[in-house]
Amino acid sequence: MATFSWGMQVIKRSAGRSVVAAAAYRAGERLHDERTDHTHDYRRRSGVEHKEILLPGDAPGWCQGIDRQGLWNAVEAAEKRKDAQTARELRIMIPRELAPDDRIILVRDYLRQSFVSKGMVADVCWHNKVASDGKEQPHAHVLLTMRPLADGGFGPKSRHDWVPDPTGRMHPDGRPVMVESNSNSWNSVAYFERCREDWENIANKALERSGSTERIDRRSLLARGLARMPEPALRLANYLTDLYGCMRDRFGQFQMARHYRSVEQSARTAFRTMDKSPAAAGEAARTTDRFFGWFERQLARLEPAPREIPKSQPRPDQEPGHDR
Repeated sequence: MATFSWGMQVIKRSAGRSVVAAAAYRAGERLHDERTDHTHDYRRRSGVEHKEILLPGDAPGWCQGIDRQGLWNAVEAAEKRKDAQTARELRIMIPRELAPDDRIILVRDYLRQSFVSKGMVADVCWHNKVASDGKEQPHAHVLLTMRPLADGGFGPKSRHDWVPDPTGRMHPDGRPVMVESNSNSWNSVAYFERCREDWENIANKALERSGSTERIDRRSLLARGLARMPEPALRLANYLTDLYGCMRDRFGQFQMARHYRSVEQSARTAFRTMDKSPAAAGEAARTTDRFFGWFERQLARLEPAPREIPKSQPRPDQEPGHDR
């Protein structure tokens, strides 16, 4: 069944994250971060089916033909604050009913319409994993720049303020209703809701062209008038592999095996709870929500951090045959 899944997060230095590291991980490449002087090598990662960089039609000459390492190092260089926000990451679930070539065209057309045409640069990687039901799970990870392109670099960020509603709407207690001063701002809630709607429309048209009767719907069950409880999240199993990789990078073999075995056993217990009577469905849903949040926090915490290497010693990535 085709499912609507569209999520956005921001890559922040304040969280100890590097957009160069994020790009290397999602693309399965080896990229050098000039700001931290650290090389991130994820060439052994599997599941990356296709990747490309989409530039606006009026992109200046300095970024024409730019590669992934050059792009994100330029983004890092443009941000001076230690708590800067360097990129947005968009994760989109692609309907598995579409053929592999159609999936690439679908995501590419959507990004050009909703983001690239606004001036953003999109670094997109198409992934495919095995879902919890044993079938394929095609999806795309997209890194979006937060500043428009300009001659010789990046321009100022697109922002908005909160102002009283021009129509004069008021709250019951007499306070004015506040609205966004610029609904086209790249940080606007209204803008991203339009992007969600665009994905729904474009994906459903692609499904219709392919002859599939499946459709996706961005609305909640309540908004659609469906009187049933949401299904428990089964995405925990998909994060076990990612968590395993992070632990392997940060822990010794003994610690990694112990933590991974404990997490896997807890996840299995949560999944067994889902098979019980309907009376336990609510508790099962809350359990899986807690586990999913835990996975997100662990993956963010365990992402390899930059290491400072003394000038007098050679960097490990310079040694022949070294592989992180």
